[in-house]
Amino acid sequence: MIPVLICALISLSVAENNDLDTLFPELEHSRTIYVTENGPRLSVVADQLKVVTRRGGNVTLPCTIQRDQSMAPNRKMRIKWTKLTSDYLKEVDVFVAMDYHKRSYGTFHGRVHLQGSSPMDASLVITEITLEDYGRYKCEVIDGLEDGTVVVSLDLEGTKGGITRVKIKGAFSVIGL
Repeated sequence: MIPVLICALISLSVAENNDLDTLFPELEHSRTIYVTENGPRLSVVADQLKVVTRRGGNVTLPCTIQRDQSMAPNRKMRIKWTKLTSDYLKEVDVFVAMDYHKRSYGTFHGRVHLQGSSPMDASLVITEITLEDYGRYKCEVIDGLEDGTVVVSLDLEGTKGGITRVKIKGAFSVIGL
């Protein structure tokens, strides 16, 4: 029975409109139904996709939530920041927040928090920047079945490819990898 249905579906998809009348004369009406979505009801944006800072300083990685006003308020909205590895194959957890529950991970523990200037602000503040903090970060917001992401790059002043260069008496010296 299943092979017959598959063959019928294939022949329907291959057949032209005129051929359908000859193949299936018992069909009196046919309808095409198009399903469209009104677009995302939640999106995440960053006013800067690249932020530059220096080691030892503080930085704010921007992330703003834009939500359809028709959506019911959700206290369980989840904000998650991850750092993308250099090969973009893996994500390292940095910070997660849901309602009053917040957690920072690894070397970011105690150095990260949400800026929280408004309920729609998911910007991440990183303090005491280290050379290892350089890279790309993803802000992901999940609100029920809706979600959105944005990626922000963090560059460090005076670094190129992870090497810090300092000019000393007209020559460049490498001081860190």
